[in-house]
Amino acid sequence: MTAIAPAELEHWSQALLEASGLGAAHAETVAVSLVHANRRGTDSHGVARLPVYSSALRGGTMNRDPAPRIEREHGAVALVDADRGPGQVAGVFATDLSIELARRYGAGVVAVHRSSHYGAAGYYAIRAAEAGMVGVSTTNSEPFVVPYGGVDHALGTNPIAIAAPTPDGIWDTDMATSQVAVNKIFNARDEGRTIPEGWGVDEEGRTTTDPAKVYAAVPLGGYKGYALALLVEVLSGVLSGSGVGHGIGRIYEGEAQDVGHFHLAIDIERLAGREHAGQLLARLLGDLKAVPPAPGFDEVLLPGEPEQRTQAERERDGIPLPPTLWTTLGELSAELGVATP
Repeated sequence: MTAIAPAELEHWSQALLEASGLGAAHAETVAVSLVHANRRGTDSHGVARLPVYSSALRGGTMNRDPAPRIEREHGAVALVDADRGPGQVAGVFATDLSIELARRYGAGVVAVHRSSHYGAAGYYAIRAAEAGMVGVSTTNSEPFVVPYGGVDHALGTNPIAIAAPTPDGIWDTDMATSQVAVNKIFNARDEGRTIPEGWGVDEEGRTTTDPAKVYAAVPLGGYKGYALALLVEVLSGVLSGSGVGHGIGRIYEGEAQDVGHFHLAIDIERLAGREHAGQLLARLLGDLKAVPPAPGFDEVLLPGEPEQRTQAERERDGIPLPPTLWTTLGELSAELGVATP
């Protein structure tokens, strides 16, 4: 395992994206988003995605010079055309627009269409919380999850992220509506690791611990995760007029995509007030932490707390890259003429 400083990994990632044809400003946006996921231990949505992004950019299925624009705007609601660029470029544009609308109207709702994979949903919710808002972000994704009771994949891992400011920081959570994010299965396959039972099923719908045999992921908690995934599909795909289900396009198979995102920012000052709301949230989180741990547990963890601890550790010690990923990024660097750290 090789550890690399976050800033150095951002620089390397940006160089790889620029060498793949993406402009410097957009490459920086994507690189920062990917490394943010690695900083927090969400490695499934980090720099491991660089090879597929590079392939899409060089192959022309992802626009190398996108110009996201507001297609429609009515009061606090807007629709953004991502211009088929990297999802992070449109995601940051839409998040910032939702914040601007929230400051003007109290809430800002921005849907995005004609986009692509946008990385970790939490990145955008946290961005809104850093601006003093409650932030929510969701995205649909190419189908890889079976509906509850079904055998064929029909929905994406469709994450839900929410973040809110506290008196001394930000509370956040980011979760897939499948049992795990599909990229965790891909990473295990690429690294030759088995996966826990219950993460995925084979073509006959039987659970398997071999990631190479996984045909589909399964909904989080059965029918409830299935319902949540459909909710995200409505917010992200239906509201934005994007592709839904199999109409999204498969980035890992070299197809152009029409991914949809949903971004919501709420100005807390218009409701409980930022100071009072922050105090209430801090009290609630403190009450949860004070609950005695059950047998087999050392403590009650808050949603998002493991990621925050990992970020502090990796800021200090560097981001570990598994040997397989280090080799893959090295090979990509050599192919693109980019120096490795």
